[in-house]
Amino acid sequence: MANPAYYQSSLVSQQVQQKEHLLHLYLYQRGEQPAGGGNQRVIVKPGLPFQFGEAVVIDWSVYDGVPLNAKLVGRAQGSSFAAQSTGFSSWAYGFNIVFTDARFGGSGLKLDGMQGTEKGEWAVVGGTGQFGGAQGTATFAFIKPQPDPTAHVWELHLRFVCTAFTKQTPPIKVEPPVGGNGGQAVGVAAKPQRLLSVTIGHGDVIDSLSFSYVDEAGNNQTAGPWGGKGGVSKTIKLKPTETVNKIIGTTGSFGGHVVVNSLEIVTNLDTYGPYGKGNGTQFAIPQKDNSRVVCFHGRAGLFLDAIGVYAAEN
Repeated sequence: MANPAYYQSSLVSQQVQQKEHLLHLYLYQRGEQPAGGGNQRVIVKPGLPFQFGEAVVIDWSVYDGVPLNAKLVGRAQGSSFAAQSTGFSSWAYGFNIVFTDARFGGSGLKLDGMQGTEKGEWAVVGGTGQFGGAQGTATFAFIKPQPDPTAHVWELHLRFVCTAFTKQTPPIKVEPPVGGNGGQAVGVAAKPQRLLSVTIGHGDVIDSLSFSYVDEAGNNQTAGPWGGKGGVSKTIKLKPTETVNKIIGTTGSFGGHVVVNSLEIVTNLDTYGPYGKGNGTQFAIPQKDNSRVVCFHGRAGLFLDAIGVYAAEN
């Protein structure tokens, strides 16, 4: 049978990673009408033995500690039901811990399970935001003596794992340099991912090139200056959403050597340059139009003798 239009499935095509989380929280249950204001309400009360069938909506406060230094970090919101008809009261809980603090605000955890004694365990059966796909356990216990006379305080230890798909990064292609054979080969050691800035020293030709970039590990790196100290310096700082799509320039003879005569940087937002003088043989790199420049390599001595790029597909 063919799948309906609203459904898709496939084998997992990305590497999956699991991250373990440990949380230590305190739930403040204030009942319906304590002095400090209630945070739960009975919505069904059939009057059966052992409170069987009673239903309660909860909106408990969640703190990172006990008074006086406790910080409110979220709310425990959901419901509980008296689910045992004989012997003693036993409550079935299902609620979400909705975080409101700066670190995890907007994220949530789903807890589910029974409580019939002062100590026990609930299941962590899901999560959202930074806790997406959470699976694990939450052990609870009533604190004795109670730190707040207006509340029942539950100490909660959560241990769970979240499954995440690792972000796939496009392959980096190293395109050969254009220009002359003078100077020394120059390049970078860390695998690049994104350009941050480019500084060009220029006069009659391109005197030097330096730049900053983000490597594969997410660290900021710098390279250069490659070349001499002459010319006027121009720095291009790329905006967070700006990518270098094309390097346009010319190469030609200067002082008996073939060097890079001019450079123009074309991004998805703007065009910078040209820098230097545009005599000589024209070039444009990378070769593919749907690529972006993430780093440079080449040759340099007194000037920028040759320039190549590390390119990734958009």
